Amino acid sequence: MQTLMLPPAYFAHRQIANQLIMTFSRTKTTFGVVLLVAHLHISQIQLNLKQGGFMSQQHIIQVKQLVLSFEDGTAFSFDNINISRGKITGIIGPNGSGKTTFVEAVLGLKNTSKADITIDGVTQKEFFSSMKNRKNLGSQLQVFAFSEMVKVSEMVSLHKALYGTQSKRIYDDLALAEISSKRLDKLSGGQKQRVSLFMALAHMPKLITLDEPSSALDKTMAEKLIALLKYMVAEQGCSIIIVTHHPYELDICDEVMTIYAGTKAYHETRDDFINQIIGAYHAQIFTGDQNDDPTIETAIDNIAHVKQHFRQNGQIDIFGSAEMEADFLSLIKQYGLKSYSFAQTNSADILKISTSYAG
Repeated sequence: MQTLMLPPAYFAHRQIANQLIMTFSRTKTTFGVVLLVAHLHISQIQLNLKQGGFMSQQHIIQVKQLVLSFEDGTAFSFDNINISRGKITGIIGPNGSGKTTFVEAVLGLKNTSKADITIDGVTQKEFFSSMKNRKNLGSQLQVFAFSEMVKVSEMVSLHKALYGTQSKRIYDDLALAEISSKRLDKLSGGQKQRVSLFMALAHMPKLITLDEPSSALDKTMAEKLIALLKYMVAEQGCSIIIVTHHPYELDICDEVMTIYAGTKAYHETRDDFINQIIGAYHAQIFTGDQNDDPTIETAIDNIAHVKQHFRQNGQIDIFGSAEMEADFLSLIKQYGLKSYSFAQTNSADILKISTSYAG
């Protein structure tokens, strides 16, 4: 008979739940409601135990230090990065900033100068030395890395032989049946992407890395992929990292990490990234060739609650909180501007400010 060693936090939370029951039962609060709350509280603790513990297991990946050095003398350096378990983390930034390099280095696909990385509670070396761990990983890379002389049906069979399990839902959602008899060299770019995604996702791995997964997909298939990824996190407890330039991919991310010039710039929840880093609201002034008065930007500097603003191609983008709206409208009236907008910041805005205005 095995004995489960419960961490002190379990007993602490159970005591809290029991105290809730005792406290509210002495009042006129409905006991059944309190009992239900306490039961749910304890059940969540038990679920956390089954999924691997408490605070020590809240991160699927921990990068204490990662350094890559290149022949031209440049170096990428990443420190103190924690990727949350059971969440979707979006990695964004300008082209060439190091997003793909970071992910591939974590996966052991790049030579590194220093690498202090923990994956699912063990060192990077230990993780990739274990067949069991490798079967809990699914990766879709930018490069289509499969032999193109085999058929899609053979790839499906190979996947089943490698992993021993295969999701029919993923096979159906990616519509592989309609291309199963085709050789890979006869597929379109979007069809090859569907095969790559199937190979990465069909075994429902614990950890998934995707590099611009919907880039070659049509709108219908991209929507199916987004729904599938949401399902895999919510219902299967998967942890997903997405390198992305697409707003609809960023829409489903719980956390956002920006990479500039080979290092982490920010890593926040999506809401905190919008509210604290960028600004919850986005105002736009379309100046065109007229009204290109440089004093407009000086006036914007004097508006309270503005976090940042940029001028580009006859347009001024202003980011800040909702409280800036009244002063913004006064500025519009003062300069006689006719073309403008004011709306909540969205994923397209995040990507624009993280790429076009980087640095």
